[in-house]
Amino acid sequence: MINTALLPAEKDPMGTAIADYFKRHKADRLRVFSSQFDEDEIPVEELFRTEKQMPLLERTALEMATGKILDVGAGSGCHSLTLQEAGKEVHAIDISPLSVEVMKQRGVRSVSQTNLFNEQFADEYDTILMLM
Repeated sequence: MINTALLPAEKDPMGTAIADYFKRHKADRLRVFSSQFDEDEIPVEELFRTEKQMPLLERTALEMATGKILDVGAGSGCHSLTLQEAGKEVHAIDISPLSVEVMKQRGVRSVSQTNLFNEQFADEYDTILMLM
């Protein structure tokens, strides 16, 4: 069975790092452990990059996104903001309440704390992005 839970703020390390960097511009790295892939480290400031700072593959994906776009696991909202600036219709979702709050504060217009696998989440999209 797929876990459709949302994170509470006190159990939200990614959101905590994003919120801390947004408020204080201080944060080092997040270390990510998963049974699905190798351990990874992410400099938190990378989550706040501009379109010009994004790798070519990400910029290409954003250019190719059309219609009603869903940004899954949107984090700090950097991809959603880039899409908005390009005049595209995008909805950002994340299971992290702290990330959702930061996205709202950064100006992401359509954002919600949602788990993609929740059966109540039944909207339709033309493009689904899962970047990073």
